[in-house]
This record gives sequence, C-alpha cells and structure tokens, in this order.
Amino acid sequence: MSSETAVPRCRPGPSPMPEGARRAALMEAAASVFIRDGYAAASMDRVAAEAGMSKRTLYRLFPSKAALFEATIHDSLAPTPFDPAHAHAPDPRTALTGILEASGRHLLAWRRTGILRLVIAEQARTPELAETVHRVLVRRGATALQRVIAAEMERGRLRPGDPEATGRMLYGMAFGSTQIRLLLGVRQLPSAEEIVELARDAVEVFLNGARAETVRLDRLSVAAG
Repeated sequence: MSSETAVPRCRPGPSPMPEGARRAALMEAAASVFIRDGYAAASMDRVAAEAGMSKRTLYRLFPSKAALFEATIHDSLAPTPFDPAHAHAPDPRTALTGILEASGRHLLAWRRTGILRLVIAEQARTPELAETVHRVLVRRGATALQRVIAAEMERGRLRPGDPEATGRMLYGMAFGSTQIRLLLGVRQLPSAEEIVELARDAVEVFLNGARAETVRLDRLSVAAG
C-alpha cells in the first residue's frame, strides 16, 4: 500500500470532483497500474477501471498508453514542492537544508521510487521509457536546490562552480545511497525523521568543504576574537 496520502478514485459518469482532483486521481491510478503490472502488461482498460472512469474519457485525455505514461512520469517526477521562504533564508545552511529535506520527502516516496524501478527494469525491452524520463527531467530546468546554490555562489558565500553539478553532488551526498537501495528493493522507504537527519548531515559536510575561503577565514577571525 502506498505510504503517500491516498487520492480518491474517480467515479464513472459525470463527476463532481474538481478538475485538479480528477487529474490527481487519474495519475495515482495510472502510476499504480504501471508499477504493479509493468509497462508492457499495463493496459488503458485497467487504468480506466482503477481510476473509476470510462475508457472513452481516458482516451480523450490521453490518446495512447505512451502518452499516459509520459504524463505519469511528468507528474511523479514533478519539481519538489517546498516553502518559498527557504529560498530567501538569510544563510545557506537554512536554505539548503530546508530544500533538501523537501526534496527527500518528495523524491524518495513510494510512487517516484516505483516509477524509476519500472523504467530501470524494462529499459532493455523498452528503451524509450528511459528517454521519456530524461526528456521530462530536462524540461524541468534548474531545481530549487540548484538556484539557491547559484545565488550563494554569486554572493561569494560558496566557491564558484557549476550549480547543476554541485546540486547533484549535494543531493547524492544526502540521499544517493538510500535511493540506490530503494531502487534495488533492499530497504524500506525512509522515515521523515531519517530524511531530516540525512539532509542536515549532508549540508554540514558540504558547507565545510564548499564554503568560500574568505567566509571561513572571516568566521575563524570572529571565533578567535
């Protein structure tokens, strides 16, 4: 059973559900079918039944299984929702930790992990699945983590570098090992408390190594005084 908040299923026929809730229910149903049955075995009929809508309605929204799967990937790997206040925090530790915690809760959840497992498992038979994931990720552009890192580099509080590569490194420090073991199915989903601890530890290590030398020297001078 999903550890994420359950999304109510649609009901056949005219629905009183708002359009946003209806789409969320459809994406949840599609993800469940794809993860459970695999891409090749999944059918539009099963998705329609799981979502509680007519097959005709489903085909009107998505003309093919490939189109539905791309939408499911896009929804599952959507940008991390986070508190905008983190991006404007007065110090990089608070900003990076807050965004990293939100990223961990979002990307290490059941649905995102299941979709990535599916793509990896079926890549040899259906290589276009990996291409779809890559296309979705490229369309997203810079992440919130990368934008904060870029801003801190411009302020001179982090060493100059590539914000995209640095963001990937920081995320990998925090959650890379956990995500690999999740994808291999050799561990359970992390708890909220574990995600917080991993994020905070990674940011501490990262800042001690990536902080601009002038900032570290200033802090040492203050401490010595």
